[in-house]
Amino acid sequence: MIFKNKPLKAQFIISFISILILSILATIVTYYIGYLLFLNIQYKKVYPANYYEKMIPSIESKIRGYGADILNINNKSKIDKIIPKEGIKYQVMNQNGDKIYGTDSQKLIRNRDELFKIINTTFGIKGSYYKVIPIINKQGMIEGAVSLSYTLTPYFINKSDKFFYEPLFIIILFSPFIYIALFTILFSMEFTKNIRKPLNLIIEASRKIKERDLNFDIDYKADNELGSLCAAFNDMKDELKNSLITQWKVEQERHEMVESLAHDLKTPISIIRGYAESLFDDCIDDKLKFKKYLDVIVENADKCIKIVKMMLFMSELDDSSANLNFSQINIKDFLTHKIDEYKQISKDKSLNFDLDILDLRHDKAMVYIDVQKFERIMDNIVINSVRYTPKSRMIKIKCNIDEYKISITVCDSGSGFSKKDLTHVFERFYRGDMSRSSEDGHVGLGLYIAKKLVEAHGGKIEAYNRDGGGACIKFDLKYEKSV
Repeated sequence: MIFKNKPLKAQFIISFISILILSILATIVTYYIGYLLFLNIQYKKVYPANYYEKMIPSIESKIRGYGADILNINNKSKIDKIIPKEGIKYQVMNQNGDKIYGTDSQKLIRNRDELFKIINTTFGIKGSYYKVIPIINKQGMIEGAVSLSYTLTPYFINKSDKFFYEPLFIIILFSPFIYIALFTILFSMEFTKNIRKPLNLIIEASRKIKERDLNFDIDYKADNELGSLCAAFNDMKDELKNSLITQWKVEQERHEMVESLAHDLKTPISIIRGYAESLFDDCIDDKLKFKKYLDVIVENADKCIKIVKMMLFMSELDDSSANLNFSQINIKDFLTHKIDEYKQISKDKSLNFDLDILDLRHDKAMVYIDVQKFERIMDNIVINSVRYTPKSRMIKIKCNIDEYKISITVCDSGSGFSKKDLTHVFERFYRGDMSRSSEDGHVGLGLYIAKKLVEAHGGKIEAYNRDGGGACIKFDLKYEKSV
């Protein structure tokens, strides 16, 4: 597990060093075992490399004792008795280097002079060592020579042992390469295993994404590149999933928007059509009745225009952030003027308005704010309060101004928000009173637009119920002291 969490570079370095160290240790152990094995079979199953070399002096002494008699091929049996067949080859030659007999067929000496040069010397040819022993007659003259050839390699006593121990010693000799190959295979399998699992998970995840299945998680955690890759893939999947959900919601909202728009426009358009048809069919001569029909048509046409304008404004807010155009304003004068407007709007309900302004600034100077959007925020909130406030009741507007922001709270005297209202009140097309028709032009966009404009000013908006009853909307707007 620790090895798995290492970075890939560290895993590779650790694997490489581990292969070398383990191969060296295993080679030392193997060589030591081979050494013990050789000591155990030495002189029992195998002769050491210099075993036949040590026999040369004894053989030489016996050859010299035979004298010139061994030049006669009839005395070959005497030589065969003192020279072992397995380890030493011999050649009996005359004084010109010509072979008389022997087990070595190689031409060693070309003439007499060359023979005299190499007599009593040891020399090597192609991995074999040669000892040339002179044959001296009774008169002390050199009549010929005997060459003895041997190699410095271990000799197995039994040929059957050779087929077992020789490959074994070859394996021991080349064991470092064998161990390197073996440990390389083992560590590469572990290294591959650590890589294969996350790669297979990513391949499977890619297949699921291709099949549009995003309900999966890549269950692999490691503090290395593969762990980071899996985590990034999970994040990508989550972002893609959220993006698709958001896209689905947007499409759903667009669908609902079209349905809501069609529903809200249906009533005033039907009324306009009905009254227009009456004008054509009835041929009304009564001017008052004629004017009344036209007033109804104009009124409902205005409702249609109002709904369309609000929809267009909302679409602009969704497609791009609201651009703020700051201008100088006196908050107290502005709110006082708006209260007069709201009284006129709600005169048929005889509502009372209570305005409370608390300016906490040291300098009561003018502030810079987007007046048009500020006015739309106030209108949407207050008109919504007017809609749900019973006749002859009061709407309280409280404004606090500090050095950084304007905080305004609008509370009505109605029944307040339900739990569902508090969750959805700032959503598009949400109507708190589902039984209310859209005869008053209420399409559920006022508070949604107010929220978007407040957020464009870097502020926040919230809805709650006050203790004494009634619904409250509170929002903050940041302002500029100068432009």
